[in-house]
Amino acid sequence: MEEVECDVVIVGGGPAGCTCALYTSRADLKTVIVDKNPAVGALAITSHIANYPGVDKSMTGTELLDQMRDQAVSYGTDYRRAQVFMVDTDGEFKMVYTPDATIKARALVLATGAMGRPPSFAGEGEYLGKGVSYCATCDGAFYRESEVAVVGTHTDAIEEATFLTKFASTVHWITSNEPKADDAEAWELIGLDNVKHWPRTAMKAVEGDASGVTGVTIKPRGEDELLLPVEGCFIYMSGSKPITDFLQTGQVEFRDDGGVAVDDNMATSMPGVYAIGDIRNTPFKQVVVAASDGCIAAMDIDRYLKGRNKVRVDWVHDT
Repeated sequence: MEEVECDVVIVGGGPAGCTCALYTSRADLKTVIVDKNPAVGALAITSHIANYPGVDKSMTGTELLDQMRDQAVSYGTDYRRAQVFMVDTDGEFKMVYTPDATIKARALVLATGAMGRPPSFAGEGEYLGKGVSYCATCDGAFYRESEVAVVGTHTDAIEEATFLTKFASTVHWITSNEPKADDAEAWELIGLDNVKHWPRTAMKAVEGDASGVTGVTIKPRGEDELLLPVEGCFIYMSGSKPITDFLQTGQVEFRDDGGVAVDDNMATSMPGVYAIGDIRNTPFKQVVVAASDGCIAAMDIDRYLKGRNKVRVDWVHDT
């Protein structure tokens, strides 16, 4: 078991975590990012970025995230792919535990995002990772020439279903109502040759066996239930919730909506522990907001670790 000592450890490698690492590394603070999987975050599954300042609208979320990560690394950030299963927030040093390493730091930043989803249907939790997925970009290639189901009416469901048409023989799009007449993206999806739309249809259950998902049970309005023989089921129904399963009860305070509670400097109730990005469950889940959180936290961390009362800015205007 490797033990790593650093000034700052950041759990999560999305835009909030990478921005924070960029600033702390530039402040000569030894920084480690521990990232479960760079391909599954909210930014990574975004097909195009059209509202991040200075970024061409043709850039994908993955490309922007890669640039953010590379920039942080270029300034000295130690980026590691690992699953965090526990943290210890007590005492002067904060501990982060992964299967291969224990990381000891003077400041801990929680930046795991909000992609967690409570199960909406029977069988969803049971077959999660065995055919049930929340990320077509991550898992779509596993379903080449297979039938899959996509459940949901929101923009992310439409984008993910469209992505899946590159691989699946048939994409069954299950929606509780008809798309609006002016919803061009929805009607464009429906018009694709390998898309079967099931409007006014209720998703009932995910079916499967030891091999994984074998089908989904649906009920079109006014008709009997039927089983669609699919191998994958992509569900976009329940929105998102902060990913905090690695935290123990009482380590930090939470708001009533499940977000980690922070002050104006992104500091949690535990000294030396910060929370940034969608883990706060801010209603404004945008890349630019997450990046701003990372910057704010990093500058306060620099103040906290160096025992100053005020934040030292990274630049000064000429007078």
